[in-house]
Amino acid sequence: MRFMILAIVDTSAFLLFFEKLFDVIEHLGEDLDEKAICATTDSVMRELHTHLVEKSRADLAAKYIEKIYEECHIYTLSEDYEKEEADPDIIRLASAIKGHILTLDKDLKREAKRHGIKLIVYRDSKKMLEIE
Repeated sequence: MRFMILAIVDTSAFLLFFEKLFDVIEHLGEDLDEKAICATTDSVMRELHTHLVEKSRADLAAKYIEKIYEECHIYTLSEDYEKEEADPDIIRLASAIKGHILTLDKDLKREAKRHGIKLIVYRDSKKMLEIE
């Protein structure tokens, strides 16, 4: 029997698609023993858009962002969109809904551990995701 977890994906994990052609959305369904549902925050989507605007592959970026909107739950946690930062939002969301955080960001990992939040990590040597 597979349990269900909510995987809250950070910008750094989504960027794996462009850096290593590793699609975290697909791998959430394949690599883990638990059934994982993809989730993120609107602040992550803004960060992702900012990172991808700088890239030259705008068509690929647009397709992947569309896939995120189609396959992931997007949460809004603040009314002040100008000052909203992704890392605190991810921590708040994971704490509120008992989700796991999928990130490559060392500072966010450290903060998640400090709050007792479980992590999903990318193992480059295995080209897969694992629950840490």
